[in-house]
Amino acid sequence: MHRYEQHCPIARAAEVITEPWTVLIVRELLRGNERRPDIAKGLPRMSASLLAARLRALEQRGLVACLAGDRGEKRYKLTVAGQELRPIVDQLGRWGQRWLDRPRLGDLDPELLVYDICREIDRARLPDRPLTVDVDFTDATQPRRWWLSLSATEINIRQVTTPIGATVRLTCTLGALAGVWLGHVTWLQAVREQAIMLGGEAAAIRSLIECLGLSRYAKVPRAESPT
Repeated sequence: MHRYEQHCPIARAAEVITEPWTVLIVRELLRGNERRPDIAKGLPRMSASLLAARLRALEQRGLVACLAGDRGEKRYKLTVAGQELRPIVDQLGRWGQRWLDRPRLGDLDPELLVYDICREIDRARLPDRPLTVDVDFTDATQPRRWWLSLSATEINIRQVTTPIGATVRLTCTLGALAGVWLGHVTWLQAVREQAIMLGGEAAAIRSLIECLGLSRYAKVPRAESPT
């Protein structure tokens, strides 16, 4: 941990939460992920050893409590001190959406993008019968293809190597789907520009667009200029 060696509360707080990955771990805990494998899903480029070390550090600082779950499995929950970071983390997301440029291609991970979209789905808007989706990212190397099964009772995500029968076929670039999800462009714009191509019955396509929704930060107004 970097020490600023200042009495200022801002400096002392920064020592705790500005370590690489720490804010993102708090983000995952705020979203209800308690098991280490579930936390890791939102942090695909973080090593298991570093995640364990950061969780220990947060526990030592009193931001996280480690509890014994079913069959002795460890579960991590934010303490009152950790929960008070919620408005700070949320404001970081709003600030980033308002002032920062669109993500670069190197910032886009197909697995994380699909996972992030699916975990934000409002299940109340999903049909009782599974809506299956074949997602093909044309500019990704591997993993390139994903198969989703979306219903009110269950959301399944599978990485596949060959097409599987699906209700809707979604072919796009990573940037196009991320752009729609983050609110930079609309579905209509992306489809008109053929950055996203949708196949299947019209009713199923409409249902998919409605249930996928947008990022929680998509409606944050963009700043015209940073000056």
